[in-house]
Amino acid sequence: MAENVEELREVERLLIAELKIVNKHIARSRKRLKDLLSEEYPHVVLADGTKHYFRKSELRDLAARLSGDEVEELLLPIVIVSRPDMGEGAMVIEDPVASRVVARLLGLKNCSNPLIIYKPHLAFLRSLYDTVFQVVMYLPLSEDGRGHAY
Repeated sequence: MAENVEELREVERLLIAELKIVNKHIARSRKRLKDLLSEEYPHVVLADGTKHYFRKSELRDLAARLSGDEVEELLLPIVIVSRPDMGEGAMVIEDPVASRVVARLLGLKNCSNPLIIYKPHLAFLRSLYDTVFQVVMYLPLSEDGRGHAY
């Protein structure tokens, strides 16, 4: 029995290591839209140390669609978590401000938090603002959903 537990722990450790590789494009920290608009070359630093640059035209267009408070509060990139455990193509936006903004962009009347979207929604969002979104992979490591990695 103890041997099985150790094997499971090793598999879990390997899966987490693989997810870190798959998700190396995740921003170390996100920046407010307001702050990115004032940068000459708007960017965030990624987990692997490289930079992700935002198109200024996308940032300006997005800001024009938002309220002043949302421009102040919205953190970019908007993180979309791929959740295969929730069904094929299911993705979640956990940030409440981002959920509200994305729901409006998609024309959804009822905005829940977290906001659940699907592949066609992502395709539409990317067609509007390709540099604004980051998709991260999620892996449930326990049946209760508490242990996970992304």
